[in-house]
Formats: sequence, structure tokens, C-alpha cells
Amino acid sequence: MDSDHSPSPFNSTLETGVRSLAILHAAYPAAFDLQRLVEMDYLVVHSGDAGGPESLHAPLPLRAGELLVRHGLIEKGLILMMSRGLVRRLLAQEGFNYVAGEAAAPFVASLNDEYSSDLKERAAWAVQRFADMPTEEVRRFTHQRWRMSDAYLQLRNIRFHGPKAKAELEFKSGVNVICGASDTGKSFLADSIDFMLGGSALKEIPEREKYDQISLRLAAIGGDDFKLQRSMSGGNFQLFDLSEGDDSAPKTLKQNHAHDREDNLSGYLLGKIGLLGKRILKSKAKGTTQSLSFRNLARLVIVQEGEIQRTGSPFWSGQYTTQTSEIATVKLLLTGIDDSSVVPDADQSPDNSRQIALIDELLSDLQTEIEDLGEDKTDLEEQLERLERSIENRREELSISQKTLDTLVSERRNLFEGKQEVSDRLDEISDLFARFELLSDHYDVDLKRLTAIQESGSMFVHVEQVACPLCGAEPDAQHLQETCDGDVEAIVAAATAEIGKIQRLQSELDSTISDLNAEFEELQESLNNVDAEYDALNKKIQESVWPDVTGVRASFSALIEERSIVQKATDLFVRHNNLTVRKNRLLDEEAGNDPKNTDVVTGIPESTAYSFSSKVSEILKAWHFPGECHVYYDKSSSDFVIDGKPRSSRGKGLRAITHAAVNIALLEFCQSRGLSHPGFVVLDSPLLAYFKPEGDEDLALKGTDLKERFYDYLIEHHGQDSQVIIIENQHPPARIEEKVVLTVFTGNPNTGRFGLL
Repeated sequence: MDSDHSPSPFNSTLETGVRSLAILHAAYPAAFDLQRLVEMDYLVVHSGDAGGPESLHAPLPLRAGELLVRHGLIEKGLILMMSRGLVRRLLAQEGFNYVAGEAAAPFVASLNDEYSSDLKERAAWAVQRFADMPTEEVRRFTHQRWRMSDAYLQLRNIRFHGPKAKAELEFKSGVNVICGASDTGKSFLADSIDFMLGGSALKEIPEREKYDQISLRLAAIGGDDFKLQRSMSGGNFQLFDLSEGDDSAPKTLKQNHAHDREDNLSGYLLGKIGLLGKRILKSKAKGTTQSLSFRNLARLVIVQEGEIQRTGSPFWSGQYTTQTSEIATVKLLLTGIDDSSVVPDADQSPDNSRQIALIDELLSDLQTEIEDLGEDKTDLEEQLERLERSIENRREELSISQKTLDTLVSERRNLFEGKQEVSDRLDEISDLFARFELLSDHYDVDLKRLTAIQESGSMFVHVEQVACPLCGAEPDAQHLQETCDGDVEAIVAAATAEIGKIQRLQSELDSTISDLNAEFEELQESLNNVDAEYDALNKKIQESVWPDVTGVRASFSALIEERSIVQKATDLFVRHNNLTVRKNRLLDEEAGNDPKNTDVVTGIPESTAYSFSSKVSEILKAWHFPGECHVYYDKSSSDFVIDGKPRSSRGKGLRAITHAAVNIALLEFCQSRGLSHPGFVVLDSPLLAYFKPEGDEDLALKGTDLKERFYDYLIEHHGQDSQVIIIENQHPPARIEEKVVLTVFTGNPNTGRFGLL
């Protein structure tokens, strides 16, 4: 729904300023502080609910946040009245008080329209009715009278505790900015805040190993601070009521939600913001409802980096089965009306919601992978066909090259084996030469010995005999003819015979050595030829054939790997299509279960959607978002169309900034109408288009002042009564750093604060 930007006169500084002036005029000469004026303004507007005249304004379903919103508006209205001398500000012991100025009486008297007359009447009644009541008692009266919750929450600090380590980060009202280098724990901060508000397990990062507990301190605006403490492994919570002091005994809060009970974290927080016991629609077809949990609200106020840039509605988590309850949660916040009056359908026939939810989760993961690819399905299929052809051609090349290599390697192996055989024979001949040389030496020595024996024996037989040296027998009496060791002639004869034998053997040995020499020379020549042939073949393989084969093989492997990557990418589309077909089949089955259109009418009412779209448009215009910023809410997609283009179809940078606009608008919309809301917003990387632009639309933001206007707007519209926490890589503009609570993670251990932990 289109929306043009123009200031709203309702609850403007003029209207709230005149109401405050009427109260101060009725109370003159008494002076009131700002908190007293806030309470009195509320009583004047809703006087009928406090036992006085009929209320000036029609009652809202939930008025818990009106006091908080009025605080800032009334302060601005007083400043406007002071600019004309209608109100004076006095310095008091505990701050500033306000009193009607000299020009107040004639100005108020000149206001004679019906509304102004009613206003003056109710201002006089309120001042008289509560004149003797201290401000704190007035506050208790209003809170008890309308059973107000503390309305809004704000974060004050988060602490990580360990046996030997502690880390802490402070937050304040208004705009908080945490920025700096990558991998310093910025996203883990958002994860930790969500964890302390009932979220799932913390991510595993090395830096958290030193810590075992985490605590989160919150302020209930208009109430007391409290602290939540939890093991970093999860489990139940410990609640510390800080109104009783820092040493107060803790109370256990269960981690699991229970309807309309405050003994669990969800119920306790819902009680603080006035939403305990509410119910939201779960199934349109069945008319079933579920208990509102704080987790239904958490994703609307803690938007992590992956969520803020995701396609799809900023109200959806991506789960099919929770879409109905998610929109019902937004409707509750925007209207203050829950779905407890919906009567469930008695026919509870089985449905396929669980299967569809699982398929939606798988489809969401697949869609993210497909988007990360940045490739078209048709292009991938064509690329796959080209790769198949290239692989087939390269396979043939590789086969031919491999066959050539195998042939040459086989030849080389044969040459090597022949070379080895010749070498072994040469070694064998060399061994024989050594042994034959030794044998020849033995023959020579033996011949010399035998010749000496032959010669000495021949001479010995011619020597004259003498008497036996043993028995003294004369030569004639000696038995020289008998065989004995002294038969020299026999020895000489034997030596002569042995000489002949050795000479024959020596001749045979010489002949054998001669043959071996001839064989050795022949084999040596053959070995030289084989070596040369082997070296030439080996060189050919190493320098020519093998590099060719290696190159073709590497190219083939690269193509196979590339095909595998493309095939996996193509499979994503196939799986996505198969899951979509299966989901549609299940949806058709569900539609066939009930031919009657008995769905509960749900969603955000048209008038509310129009007003909320106007708020989103107002914010985008203030940020100088490109275009006319005509915004309307598309009920079918539960998303917004900006200048005729669906929000989710833009680049991820623009999706992030528009997602942030929706979350900020939701906070402001609820506060301005006194509707319940957690009271704070945590945004991780809303200015992603500046840091990681995607597409021409994101790049177009580079030269704009959107970043500066983004921070200017937040500073102007979110002061003490509100809290926005921005987590970014880039620093905010230097000129506004003193106007925000700035924390910089340097990523440098020698400069400033390194990181969260």
C-alpha cells in the first residue's frame, strides 16, 4: 500500500506540549518533573479508566507502552513550549522541574475548541485528584489500575564467566554500535544474546573454551533490573532480582515454555511485556492455536546475519509449518489482539505438515546453495555436456599415449633384463678368472715341487750306501727291496707321473681361459650396445613420452574433477525439483482432504497493514533509500513490495537494509501505539550492501548517504525509551560516534579491544 511521507499531527510535539501546558497551568504554582508529567498526561488522556471524567481518547487494546512512548514525546513538547516562554524549566536537587510560564494563562484561556475545553477540565481533575500523592505512588496506581507490565525491556550488559577468565560488554539506552574486524566475535554476540533469551545451543568457537557461564542483565523500563544466568552448555536459567541487591538468592527458570506460567524463561519475559497467556493461530485449516512463546518474538528483535539477508518474508523463519504462527505473532504485536477466541475444528484428520516442513527446510538449504552458485541450470547442463565431450576426447588421447608408453616401457624392461643377464654372465666369468688364476698358481707350484722331488730323488739313488743309522746293518744286510717310505725310486717315478698329469690339466686350463676371454670380450661388447640402446630408449620415455602422458593424464583428471563439481551443482537443481514435486503432491493431498473452504481468516488486517507499510515507507525515505519508497504489504507472500518490486527479489544488501527497516518499523509502530513489544532490536549486518555488495542495486548504494542517514534516523528516534543494537563490520560515520554507544573490536591484541572474548 502506497504511503507518502508527511508528519503526523497525532502525538506530535505540539499536541503533547499543549497537554503538558494544560497540566502545569492547572497545577500552578506547583512544578512537576518529567516523570510526574508523563504519569499525569496518561491520567488526563485515560481519565475515565481512573474514575474521572470520560477519557479524552478511545482506549487501545494494550496500553502498556504508552507511558514509555510519552516520555520522549512530552520532553520534546516541553522544549517546544519553552521556546515560546509558555513553560519554564527550574533546576532542582534531583534534576529539572517544569512550571507554567507567565504567558501560559492567557494562552490556555484562548483555547476554546471542544477538545481543548475537555482537556482543561480533565487536567484540573487530575491535578486535584492526585495533588497529594507522590510520583511513585501515582506510578503504582496507574500500573495496578491497568495491570500494566513493565512494558519494554532493554539490555544492560552481557558477561562471560570462566574459572580464570571473564569478558563483558555494556549496553545502554538508545543506539549501540558494535563494529570492527572480522572473526572477532561480533556475530557470536548476537548468537549469545539469542541464547540467553531461550535460543538454541551456542556455536562452537575456540575462544569460548575458557568460559563456562554466561549472564545477561536486562532493565524493565519503568521497573527493576534483573539478571539471567545460564551454563554455556545450555539448560535452565537462574534469575536474579536486582531490586533486592546483587547478592539476592537466585530463582530457577525452566528453559521450556509453559502456557500462562512464569516459572519458565519464556513466561517470565512475556509477563514483563504484557503478553503472558496469549495464544496465536497454529493451523488455518484446523483452527488450532498454540501458546505464545517468547521465542515467537525473538526472531523479530534479534536478526542475525544469515537471517537479515535471506530471501523470503522478514516475518518467516523458512519453516512451512510455522508460517501461520509467525504471521499470527506479527498480527498480535501490530493489533494487540491474540487468537484465543478461535475455536478449533473438531475434525482433526491427519495432515502432511511435518513432511512438508521437512521438505521446506531441505528446499531452503538447497535454495541457499543454488544462490551461492550463481549459475543457471541450463548453463550448467550445457557445461556438463561440453565436459563429457572433452573427457571422451581426452580419454582417447590418454589411451593412445598410455599404449605408446606401455610399449616403450616393455621394450625397456626387456633390454634391462637382457642387460642384467649379460652383466651376470660377465660377473660369473670374472669369478672364474679369479679361481682359474688361483688354480694355475697351484699347478705352477705343484710342478716346481714335483720337479724338485724328481731331481733330488734321481741324485739320491746314486749316493753310496752306508751302515744303517738305526740298527748298524751293513748295506748288504739291509732290506732295500721291501716297500717302505725309503723307496726313493718309487717316489721319483710317482713324481714323474704326476708332472705329466698336471701338465695336461694346465693345458686344459689354458684352453678354458682362452675360451672365456673370447666370451668375455664378446659379452662386454654386447653389454655396451645394450647400455646405449637402453639409455636412448629411457631418454625417449623420460623426456618425451612420459611428459606427454602426464600432461594428458593431468588434463583428464582436471576435467573429471570439474565434471564432478558441475554434476554436484546440477544435482542441486534436480534434488530441488524432486522435492518441489513431492511437496506439491503432499499439498494436493492436504487440499483433497477437505473440499470445503473452512480455513480461519488470518493475517494482518488491511488497515493495520496499510499503517505499518506507511511506517516502513517513512523509515526508508528518511534513510534516503533509492526510489520513491512506495511500500505495500503483499499478503500472499507476507512480504513487502517497494516501488513495484518485491523486496525479496533484490540483492542481498538491499534485502538486509529493508529487513532492518521492517524490524525498526515494528518496534516504533508498537511503541507509538502503546502495544507490547520486547522493546529492543538487535541487527547483525544491516548495512551489508556497503561491505559485501551483490549486484548493481547493491553497488548503487556505494555513492549514497544511506549509511549516514541510517544512523542519523536511529539516533533521532531511539533515545532513552528505546534501544537499537547494530552489529557491523564498518565503523559508523565519525561525526556521530559520540552520539552512540560505540564498541570497536580491533582484531589487534596490541590496540584497543581485540574482540568479544
